[in-house]
Amino acid sequence: MRKGLFLITALLALCACSMDQGLQPTRSGFSGTIRFKNAWPEQTDQVLVVAATRFPPSAITDIVMSDPLPLHQDSATYTLFTTPQPFAAVGVVWKEKNQPWDVTNIIGLYFEGDNPFNPGQVHVRSRDQLVENINIEADLSKAKRKVASGIEGMLRTHGAWPAASQSLLMVASKPIVPFGLLDVSLGQPMEVPFDSSRFFLNLQPGTYRLVGALLIEKDADIGLSSVVGLYYKKTGDLFPGAITIATDSTIIRGVEIHIDFNKRPFAG
Repeated sequence: MRKGLFLITALLALCACSMDQGLQPTRSGFSGTIRFKNAWPEQTDQVLVVAATRFPPSAITDIVMSDPLPLHQDSATYTLFTTPQPFAAVGVVWKEKNQPWDVTNIIGLYFEGDNPFNPGQVHVRSRDQLVENINIEADLSKAKRKVASGIEGMLRTHGAWPAASQSLLMVASKPIVPFGLLDVSLGQPMEVPFDSSRFFLNLQPGTYRLVGALLIEKDADIGLSSVVGLYYKKTGDLFPGAITIATDSTIIRGVEIHIDFNKRPFAG
């Protein structure tokens, strides 16, 4: 009888211990300071820190979000708790009032090196690790309102796809040579490979002097050399064709881009 009582007591203690461990809050993650520049848009609803296990993210399961940050301040500290795992990118995402979340509405990215195109990686290695100083500058002028405007057309590829190809994104930049990833409007990731594919790229009104396609490759840094095709108004043009989006509802149709994998526009 005493032996049975002892076993029951031991089992109850073990279960209680397991329950206690299971209810422990997540202590791992990363933290830092967000510094905001330029004026806060009137339509600001929320701003969050978002970490992506792959960049660019293609599904909600690829991202982890922080609590909303304080608004209308010059800076804010944050802590994002997460289970141990590597993150391909950490950024600040802006949300407009009365609009759903759009993880491509990025106003800031964490960079750990000198390459302003390649997001810095963050690796949370254990359940007790809180990685510090993941600091980000967020440019509120990069916030994108909800608009119906954009460009649509066709991508055509020539040559063999690189073996490391993971996805392709439409990109557009107001400078003819963007200074970094935050100067580029990004489309949604497209599945690869393909011979041809239709596209639509949602864009804010303005003149875009560079419109093209950017290839994401496994274990490769993102940079200007990742651009694999550009829009030209006619064959033989030396400079890319500019496209002007006049209003919130302007759609420029018939944009055709040829991708030659043997001749990248910014190779080297």
